[in-house]
Amino acid sequence: MKWQEYQDAVGELYDQFNDLGTVHRGVTIPDKVTGQPRQIDVLVEIEAYDHTLRIIVDAKFRADKIDVKDVEEVLALSKAVGGSKTVIVAANGWTAPAAKKAEFEECILRILTLDDALDLMVPGKWSMCPNCKNDCIVLDLDGMTQYGPGILWWLAGRCRECKHGFIWCQDCGTNIELPYNRETFCYCGHGWLSNDDGFAVRFDVVT
Repeated sequence: MKWQEYQDAVGELYDQFNDLGTVHRGVTIPDKVTGQPRQIDVLVEIEAYDHTLRIIVDAKFRADKIDVKDVEEVLALSKAVGGSKTVIVAANGWTAPAAKKAEFEECILRILTLDDALDLMVPGKWSMCPNCKNDCIVLDLDGMTQYGPGILWWLAGRCRECKHGFIWCQDCGTNIELPYNRETFCYCGHGWLSNDDGFAVRFDVVT
């Protein structure tokens, strides 16, 4: 998953607030002091008592936990654009000092895991890739091939990042992993290959 997709997923999450206010994604707001445009991942504006409350939401797509410096940077950004409330959404949580800093500054910390973000953004997502663990398997390939007296139907997909694949063979009724550019054999003896051309099958090659 790329950081842009994660940011979009956070936007999808906060679209739930549309009944309370207006949700904007990827907007720029002038800095109160310098007038320079500042990038905001998600902005929620709520009209109340003739005032507009601004909730500044920042998405942190990091492999590690966010730290105090990350919290301070987002708080400074929120202050610079007149944020009424600050929210940080992180993929992999935060350190204990970061949590203390956020609590003291009344900044809300939320977790949106990579898996949950992919659920929001990727149609056909099946599961996280067990090979690279950086993206998901998307079941978007299927086929039907006649061989001998019967017809073989299969469902397959590959990781968007490393192309590690999975095949569901109808003859076996089982799911099998399919490493990229390596042939794998299912229980019924068919040989499966995943390469740049897609998926291929050889019938009854294992006895």
